[in-house]
This record gives sequence, structure tokens and C-alpha cells, in this order.
Amino acid sequence: MFRRILVATDGSPQATLAVRAAADLARRYRATVTLLHAYHHVSDLIGTPYYDRLLESRVANAEALLSAAHAEIGNGVVVETQLIEGPPAAAILRVALEEKHDLIVIGSRGHSQLASMVLGSVSGAVAQRAPCPVLIVRELKHEE
Repeated sequence: MFRRILVATDGSPQATLAVRAAADLARRYRATVTLLHAYHHVSDLIGTPYYDRLLESRVANAEALLSAAHAEIGNGVVVETQLIEGPPAAAILRVALEEKHDLIVIGSRGHSQLASMVLGSVSGAVAQRAPCPVLIVRELKHEE
């Protein structure tokens, strides 16, 4: 059913749950997983002091995040990674469409809870405009 699964990660606990869910589905369906991290533009800071260091730091942090997500998936799954500068929702939608993914897996909320209240969440934007099914993963809360 699923051959290419796109999972977006920002390193948040919800994103880690999404990575785990994508890995489980990939094992079940023998699918390839694309790990995607989109980081915010720093190009508007060109010319400012320490721009090069800022960019290097942003990329290094993003690569570490992707590496940790890859380790979370473990062995037995073919994993590709993509690091994109730009708005997360737009990056996820573009990659899903251009690379013909069968499923997008994303956490219900990322690091910025304030941004999701003010601007609309990435997961909501992706769910509304995705070219394929979207699995939004959230933490289970058991009632006591």
C-alpha cells in the first residue's frame, strides 16, 4: 500500500513519535522513508556579522537532528534524508508532490506551540493541502 513515506521532523517529542510510526509502517510495507527537516530562512541576515557562522550552525544542528531521527528508525528500513531551507509546510508539500510519496507522517505539534496558535500549525496546513494521505501522530494520553 505504501512504498514511499515522507516523515517531517523538527526534533520535538511529537516528531519523534511520528518518526517511530513511519518506521513501523515502513517495515510493514517494505517502504522507503524520507526524513525531512526544513529550517527557517537565514538569507535575510546576509551581510550581518557572523552570518556564515549562523548558517553553519543552523545546518549542523539540522544535520544532527536528521541523524538522530535516522538512528531512531534503526536497521531494516531504507532511509533518505532531505534538509531544506524554508517554511516547513511548503517544503513538506513540495517534496511529497515532486517525489510522489504515498504517505506523509507528521507530529501533531512541533516545537513552537505559540506559532501554531497564531499562524496555524504545520500539520494542519499539510493535512489540508497534501497530495497523498497524511498521518498526524500525537501522544496517547491515558485517563486515570
